[in-house]
Amino acid sequence: MNIKLYGTPDSVYVRIVRLVLLAKGARFAMVEADPFEGGSLPFDYNQRHPFKKIPAIEIDGFRLYETDAIVHYIDALIDHPKLIPSSASDAALMRQLMRIVDAYAYRPLVWGLYVPIYWRDGLAPTDEAIAQSRQVLGVIEGIIENSPAAGFATPTLATFYMLSVLAAADTVDPGTALIDEKPRLREWWDSMRVSDDMVKTRPNCMKY
Repeated sequence: MNIKLYGTPDSVYVRIVRLVLLAKGARFAMVEADPFEGGSLPFDYNQRHPFKKIPAIEIDGFRLYETDAIVHYIDALIDHPKLIPSSASDAALMRQLMRIVDAYAYRPLVWGLYVPIYWRDGLAPTDEAIAQSRQVLGVIEGIIENSPAAGFATPTLATFYMLSVLAAADTVDPGTALIDEKPRLREWWDSMRVSDDMVKTRPNCMKY
């Protein structure tokens, strides 16, 4: 299988795809594609992603973009291990957790906490970013207790969404403090952040 993953190792969403590929035991090549300030994209990248975002992937000539579509395709294409629960309700809760990360966790935890401190000369997070981060981490804490099959008891696609955003948040002190407020989440995250695949995919700009 010939797999090319387009993106930059610093990207949270590219890391999600890398973690899924590694969980599947798939070999792949990274092709540098950096849409951020100071970066560059391959000359034909608009043919791979019309909105020029990352990640994009090509598998045996089949091109795809959007992280959700990519990871579902990988799970369908490579049988073992399955990363979608067999129970319809657990699979729905997994997708709900993925959407929680997309819609409510990524922006405050990454762009609200991590980016201002690490990439913008130590700017303090806003009160709104702190409040939104605290709220979404509280929701996730409840999912660990009430719906562990969504991505905490055993790995699912949602697991890798969580790992990628928590790695960014826990790189900066305000994020660490907010995760510390949620003991179940802290315990789970501490047990996962030292895995071989997390170490392999750790960007130079993050602690984990």
